[in-house]
Amino acid sequence: MTDEAGRGRERPLPNALFELTEGYGQILGLLDQSIAMHRVVDDVPEISGVDVAWVGEPDGADRIVLGHTVNTRTPAVNGLVVPSGCGLGGQVMLQRRPLWVSDYRSSDTITHHFKAQAETEGLGAMIAVPVMHEGRLFGVLYGSNRETSTFSDRTTRALEQAASRAAAAAVVAERARHAAEVAVHEERRRLALELHDTMGAMLFSLGAGIRTLADELPPEDAVQARLSDLEEQAVQAAAALRVSLYALNAPPEQVALGVALRGDCRAFQERTGVIARLIIVTEVPVLAAAPVKALTNAIREALLNVEKHARARSVVVSVFTLSGGVCVTIADDGVGLPPVEGHSRGLGLSAMSERLERVGGKAHILRNEDGGVTVQAWVPA
Repeated sequence: MTDEAGRGRERPLPNALFELTEGYGQILGLLDQSIAMHRVVDDVPEISGVDVAWVGEPDGADRIVLGHTVNTRTPAVNGLVVPSGCGLGGQVMLQRRPLWVSDYRSSDTITHHFKAQAETEGLGAMIAVPVMHEGRLFGVLYGSNRETSTFSDRTTRALEQAASRAAAAAVVAERARHAAEVAVHEERRRLALELHDTMGAMLFSLGAGIRTLADELPPEDAVQARLSDLEEQAVQAAAALRVSLYALNAPPEQVALGVALRGDCRAFQERTGVIARLIIVTEVPVLAAAPVKALTNAIREALLNVEKHARARSVVVSVFTLSGGVCVTIADDGVGLPPVEGHSRGLGLSAMSERLERVGGKAHILRNEDGGVTVQAWVPA
């Protein structure tokens, strides 16, 4: 905490600060990360006692852009780009902890790149706290008074709690959006398969029927040319359908793994009657095609082993980031690992390990405390 002398000013904090309000519950339900963040900022002056509030949101790895101002008189702050290390917010980006100054315009502990904007808006004391979750910076939350003052521990805690709620809202919104994207592309793939089985088959039958009819006609029949044109149009329609099916069935890289795993879990459940749940625990980074294929092959092999040996009632597939990579676990509640001679493993599990090792990954097979088995597959991101 930057410790500067100044004329202290205490303000009472409302009890609502420490309550889970209905508004906060609505924030967590939002799918737009930016809107979720802004809804938190709206309440900052009331819960912390500051005159003015705003938020800086990341624009790349080393700068934030200030916006969504509350109780400002001018547009001076909106749209300011704050590089890492510059001003108060830039210092918070570097140090990842709350900082404040009793007079932003004259402080000797920060740079004065934005002194002119502070004077235009009439800002005096200023406090900034990081909006973080599990080491990831989602932004910087600001509060300011229009006169020189100090900030009490209660005010700092109020800002920190608001920042924590903003980070939680951002994480929930991000994961909800990812789940929605996966669901959309699952539906696209379902439509592609349905069109392939219906329209594709109809076009094939149409083309075959035209060829058969043409073969039954005399070689010089006048209808032959018209049938030839119809056959060519059917071929072109089939080609256009194939292009459209490919576009529908190919998910973007960001959700390719989630789409594949949801499809595998659904197919396993429909095939076996065993409940299969997919849980995406954390945001999954974009993976290249080879690691995605290695992971999906590993999951299919693990699910096949559950089907053949486990006698399980349920399976949980979890996806999360781990040690600079992506980890997928398949945990069942079945009868556990079968007895084997020595330390040998089945050909399927050995092939799984080899495929993962080719992309720098690895596999582990563990016995659960409740008797089931967990297969863990990991690849570097």
